[in-house]
Amino acid sequence: MNDFEKKYIRVSHYERSTRVLGPGNRFAVWFQGCEKNCLGCINPEGRNRSGGYEIEVEKLFKMIVATPNIQGVTISGGEPFLQFSGLKELIYLIKAYTQLDIMVFSGYTYNDIRNKYADRKIQKFFSLIDIFVDGEYVEALNDNQMFRGSSNQNIYFFTKKYIKYKDQILHAKNREIEFSIDDQSNVFMIGIPPKNFYEEFISDIAKVRDNDL
Repeated sequence: MNDFEKKYIRVSHYERSTRVLGPGNRFAVWFQGCEKNCLGCINPEGRNRSGGYEIEVEKLFKMIVATPNIQGVTISGGEPFLQFSGLKELIYLIKAYTQLDIMVFSGYTYNDIRNKYADRKIQKFFSLIDIFVDGEYVEALNDNQMFRGSSNQNIYFFTKKYIKYKDQILHAKNREIEFSIDDQSNVFMIGIPPKNFYEEFISDIAKVRDNDL
């Protein structure tokens, strides 16, 4: 890439290793900015389109390539499709130069995106994504399904890589989360929390506090 071709994306966070946002050990990146404002959003800090920080797509790609022992890359947000140009560039690089698989989460539906970019190129783009999870989070429809915040969301398998695990993934309800802490002691939650996680977490904290009194 020369200076005239450089593309940048605004991200809120990335993790070099996680096992709770897709099959196997994965590099995960959260795009910054979302306009959905879903009630009960698990990443409200990711909504502000001016938040986070910019990173060159090629630099992020090189970080991914340099990360050992990963099976794939998961892209979440925020909303990745608000930065469609950078999203496409990152996915094209991953597919062109690595054997890593790709999983993408979006608050828009598959049909929304196809209608917005109604040409053959959007179908080619989707053919590069192994697993795609679409749709807004609806708190009333949170039924603890793995890889989905609520049951209105759909999981698409655009390649054959995980198709044999389709039924297992679609019916699993074993959500897990991880926490990471950065150099400034900021805590970041990774994954889709189990239903009632926050209520139970607050209750457990209250029990600990009461026991200490």
